[in-house]
Formats: sequence, structure tokens, C-alpha cells
Amino acid sequence: MSRFLSREALLAWLDGLREGGAVVMAPTLVEGVSLYRQVPSAGEINLDALVTVTSPKECLFPTSRTVFIVERKDGKVDLRVNTFDGQAVLFGLHPCDALGVHLMDVPFLAEPADGGYRERRERTALVGLSCIRCRPECFCTSVSTSPNDPTHLDVMLTPVEGGYVVAAASDKGEALLASAKPEERVLPLPEPPELEKLPTEDLPRLFRALYDDGYWGRLADRCIHCNVCSYVCPTCYCFDMRDYSKGNSVERVQSWESCQAAGFTRLAGGHDTRGSKAAKMRQRFAHKFLYFPEAFDGPLSCSGCGRCVRACPVNIDIREIITDLKKIGVSSVGSGEK
Repeated sequence: MSRFLSREALLAWLDGLREGGAVVMAPTLVEGVSLYRQVPSAGEINLDALVTVTSPKECLFPTSRTVFIVERKDGKVDLRVNTFDGQAVLFGLHPCDALGVHLMDVPFLAEPADGGYRERRERTALVGLSCIRCRPECFCTSVSTSPNDPTHLDVMLTPVEGGYVVAAASDKGEALLASAKPEERVLPLPEPPELEKLPTEDLPRLFRALYDDGYWGRLADRCIHCNVCSYVCPTCYCFDMRDYSKGNSVERVQSWESCQAAGFTRLAGGHDTRGSKAAKMRQRFAHKFLYFPEAFDGPLSCSGCGRCVRACPVNIDIREIITDLKKIGVSSVGSGEK
């Protein structure tokens, strides 16, 4: 037996959570573009959305946020930390985006944890949708997840005729479903789509071996440093901190940054440790396929969502890079190069 929610019952459940005080963030159509936004009504959710244009990471890691404000007044100093109150439901995550959230958790929740991120994450429940269709650029099965993987979610919904099969994937999810009142039915689950399989098994070793290869310069010749790959990616987490003076107060602001931006690694004396285009390009992929696995014992920092493939204006394709590294590595071994 499976638990079943009709489309109407699902929307009623989400509206009930919202009316109970939870902030509901979900895919919505904004001028025809599918984006994650806070919804004032469940009826505005785009239930048929595939992978959204931007990832849901901005719901947990905002593009820009005030960390704290320091104000000097009457000889005293007042420090006000910006906090996230209440509860939130992040709805409609596909398994690739659930993996993306998990990969963000790894660095941000490792001690010393990022307090702002930890607060949002602990107060947010993740409700996912399994994929019965995938975009051509998707390759999640190559990076330790799949179109119907409930791992890293609190609730998983699978579309079936007339509604959704619903399953709790955590204690938080079970508690969240208490108000849903699903029906009990015998329902077959659809087969997940089959996706292209990429040679990701040995990427960290291959990357280390090809770290100084001329491939990065050739690839970088195409890059225009628009930074869109970093901004749509669910696992890129570089940020900048700046202080802004306003009268007697100073506001500290955390904002997204990109390793492809000019001056990203420029030091105070003016030297840029990754000043060349080739070094910047290598940095983006080294972070995902070398530094992150080495630092956190295993996982690649990629969810296989394909957003960067769709967004890049010069057709730099992460799938081609993975395949190219494998080919170059095999060729180097065959020719006796080290």
C-alpha cells in the first residue's frame, strides 16, 4: 500500500502549512521563467516544473544578506545579528537539488559552522518531486543520485495518475505529513528515466594528474567570465564579505562571489594567485572534482542538474570536460606521459 495525495489535496496541505506560519518556497513562473520564490498561495506553484533556471540554494544561502549591524550610540556599542525566525518548507526539489543542498551542508555545517546557514537549514523541511521526465542536459546518475532518489529529502512525492504517491524520508518529513491526511492505495510507481552515464569514478586522480595540462588554456579561450555558471549552480558557495557604513552604524553583508570574476583571488598587495584565464577555468572544475573530494573525503561537488550547460553562452559543457579528462588521461597513460 502507498500513501496517495490528489493534486487538490497536495495544494490544500501546502496552503495549510503556509497558513500555520511556515514560509513555503517553490518553483513559480516569473515572466515565463521557472524560479524558486516564496508563494502567497499554493495555487501559484508550478507543479510541472522540471529543473528550474536557478537552483534552490538561494532559499538557504541568499544572494546577499546582512550578517549583523553594529551601531554606536550614546557611548555604547550595540551588535544586532540578523536571524531567520519561524519555519520554512522548500517544495519541489528534484533529487539533484536535494543532493545540491546536501553538498552545501558539508562545508557550511562543518565546525565552525556558518550560523546563518545552519539556522535556515535547521528550520527548513525539504519536500521533493521524483523526476518522470528529465532535461537533455541532466546526468544525476553519474554523481551518486538518481531521478527517484529520496536521500537528503524529508518528503518524496512521485507523480502518478491523478496525483502523487507520498513517502516520508525522515522524522521531520513524517511530522510534516501529519496534517496531509493521504489516502491508502495500491499504486505502481513509474520507472525513472534512463540518463547518460559519464566516467566520473576516477575524476580526482585524473584531475591531479592533468592539473598543468594545456587543456585548461584551450577551454578558457571561450570563457567570457559572465559568472552565470556559478550563480545557477546548486553547489557553488563562494562569497564575499563587505562592511557598509551608515551614519553611526556599520552593516556587514555577505554576497555571492564567483571564481571566474576578476580579482577573485587577488591579494592585498595586488598579486593574483589565479590571474590567468586558464587558472580561473581550472579553479572552477578543480573545486568540484579535486579540492572538494580531497577536503571532504569523497563526494564530487556536482549534482548533475545540467544548469551550467544550459546557461553558458559559449557552450562550455561540464559533461564534455568530464569525458575529455578521461580521454586525455587514457591517452597520456598510453603514450607513457606522467
